[in-house]
Amino acid sequence: MKGKTERLRAAGREGLMYVSPGSGGRVLLAACCGDRLEEMLPDMAGQLEPMIGTALRPFALVSGPDVDWDADYTPWPSSELPGRAMAGRADALLGFVEGPLLDAARQQAGDAARTGILGYSLGGLFALYAASRADAPFDCAASVSGALWYEGFADYAASAPFPRLTRAYVSLGLKEAKGARGPMGRVRAASEAIYGTLAARLGADNAALEWNNGNHFFEVPQRIAKAIRYLCKL
Repeated sequence: MKGKTERLRAAGREGLMYVSPGSGGRVLLAACCGDRLEEMLPDMAGQLEPMIGTALRPFALVSGPDVDWDADYTPWPSSELPGRAMAGRADALLGFVEGPLLDAARQQAGDAARTGILGYSLGGLFALYAASRADAPFDCAASVSGALWYEGFADYAASAPFPRLTRAYVSLGLKEAKGARGPMGRVRAASEAIYGTLAARLGADNAALEWNNGNHFFEVPQRIAKAIRYLCKL
């Protein structure tokens, strides 16, 4: 891995940042995958670093401290999944990500030509919600195997502003699309509907829906790397 990995402090909390090789036109991406970024970085960097400068812009990934996935990545409360506390605290986490975390990342990595957000699972739901709000600062966003089945989200996305978004990516595993039950059983329809909303807004060349092999837990670093490739392509 040729890129640089370093810790950062933001509002008294610790974060992690990876800065790829290369200079100029860097894309700064907030990565919403809990505390898993560090363990996935070697696989992701191995796939992406050889493309920088020829197919990809240089980029930086920044991730905050661990979160309560069910509470902190959800945009509003839901009781659809029995025994799980979907508390809807996304707005509180967004205040930290958009403010102190990205400010600290810019201080260490320099100004970015583009600012985006990506996430996996409930983090993918959070990423699209983050990009949807009227004051959102994100130019690009990716939902990787995202929990887009979340109660009310497809309807919300259909009329949300996505004010600065110019590029968007949605992916889903073929087995997770077929095997999910209960509320999660609508993940395929919701993902396709949200992709359709984004493609209509941004144009087909600036939105992607990608199908991956396997279930929800298959080749997660590789799936995230695909999202980064799309958001950072030249």
